[in-house]
Amino acid sequence: MSELASEHVAKAKKIVRAEFPEMAGTEPAILEKNVQGKSGPSSKSVFVLTFQKTIPLQDGVHLTRVVRVTMGQTGKVIKVSSSK
Repeated sequence: MSELASEHVAKAKKIVRAEFPEMAGTEPAILEKNVQGKSGPSSKSVFVLTFQKTIPLQDGVHLTRVVRVTMGQTGKVIKVSSSK
């Protein structure tokens, strides 16, 4: 298993901060996954960076926000998704 370069992690943090300012200061949990390509039996590795933070709302209730960034080994962002 390989590691995701620190500059790619910094890139993901910047994307998350820009789109979800309330997530600033969170550190991601990084998971490497092997996925099969459409072109044949070969597989490639992608990294899923999961950012999670509990955010207090105005009415005193807390919301747990989860943002995931899926990225290739070269740092290319494949997908960004979030909970509501």
